[in-house]
Amino acid sequence: MTSVILSEAKNLKNNMYICVMLQALYSKYIIDGVPQELTPAALLSPVLEKAPEQEEAGGTVLDETIDPAPGPIVLDASLIDNYLAAIQGVERAVPVPFAAQYTRTLIAEALVDIVWRVGNFRLDDLALTVKWTFNPGTVGNMAAFYASVESAADYLDAMGIALRRCVCENGVFGVKVATPFSGAPLLVDDELRPDQHSWLLYVPFDIAEYRLGGSLLAQAMGLRGGTAPQLTDADYFIDCFELVRELAEDGILLSAVTVGAGGIAEALRKLCSSGLGTSADLSDVLRATGADLPHVLFSEVPGAILQVRDADFDYIDAEFLLQDVAYYPLGHPVRGGKLSFAAQDRQGIQTILESLMQNAEGED
Repeated sequence: MTSVILSEAKNLKNNMYICVMLQALYSKYIIDGVPQELTPAALLSPVLEKAPEQEEAGGTVLDETIDPAPGPIVLDASLIDNYLAAIQGVERAVPVPFAAQYTRTLIAEALVDIVWRVGNFRLDDLALTVKWTFNPGTVGNMAAFYASVESAADYLDAMGIALRRCVCENGVFGVKVATPFSGAPLLVDDELRPDQHSWLLYVPFDIAEYRLGGSLLAQAMGLRGGTAPQLTDADYFIDCFELVRELAEDGILLSAVTVGAGGIAEALRKLCSSGLGTSADLSDVLRATGADLPHVLFSEVPGAILQVRDADFDYIDAEFLLQDVAYYPLGHPVRGGKLSFAAQDRQGIQTILESLMQNAEGED
C-alpha cells in the first residue's frame, strides 16, 4: 500500500501511486452529473490541525453514487440469539452506499471509546486521524470517498475537533478513525462486576433513528436494503461525552462498554464476557423510539452501556436530568453468564420499581 498524508503531500509527488492519491484529494468532482463546488482537500482544510500547502489544480473525477437496494430490512424478534451468533467473527466494513453515514458513526465510536481511557483531555483538545482506502477504478468508490470526506469535515467542525492528518490508500473502500488515546490503559473496566444489585444503563450518544442499513448484521446476513443511522446532533454528542466522562473520572462507573459495531446486543455480549449475564429489558427504548427489538439491538447508533451501583442511581438520574441527556435502565447483572433480551408492555417507572423491589427482596 502507498499512502499520502494531506499536510505532507508535496514531498511525495514523484511516486506514481501518490499521484493517483493526490488527484483524489485535489481534483474537481462530478457526481451523478452534478459538479461539486469544492475539492476533498478544500473540504478538509478548515478542520485540519495543520493546513496543507496550496496545491495546483488536479484533474476531474467523474463517478456515480451507488444506492442501497430498495426496501426495508425486516427481522424476526424471536431470532435474536441467531442474529447475535451470525455477527460473531464478521469483520466490519464500511458499505459504499452508506459511506457518509458510517463515517460519522466511526468518528463517534472512536470518541466514545476514549471515554473509558486514562488521560487528561477535553473533547475539543482532541485531534483525530482518518484513513480512507478506495479503488479509483471501481464505480461508486470515488463518489463514496467524496461523500465520506464531506460528512467527516462537517461533523468534526460541528464538534470543534481537529483532524491531525488525513491518510489515503489505494485498496478496498474503507474508513478508519484513530484518536490520540486509542491505546491508553482503561480507566473503567470493560467487564461486568459481580454486583447483582447494580444497574445497567444504556446511553445513546445521538438522537438518530435505529436503522440497520449497512450494519454488521446486515453485512453478515447479506441484507442490502434499508437505511443507515444518520448522526446529526453534534451538540448532544458533546453533552453525552462530557457527562459520561465525568462519571468515569469520578470513579462512579463499575464497568462500561461502547455501543458500536453489532449495536447494543454485541456491546452487552462483550460486557458479559466475565461469566456474568443479564436479562436486558429494552421496553423503554422501544417505547421512546418506536423501533422494534431487532432494530434497537443491532442498529449501530453510537452510545454506551454503564454499570453503576444501586446506591449511586439517584445521583446519576439527577445528573442526566440536569444535563438533559436520555438514558434507559436495562436491568441488573445475573449469575451464570446467560444473556437474554426482552421487551414488555410496561411503563418505564414500573420497570424501575420492580427492579428496586427485587433488590430489596434480595437483601439480608
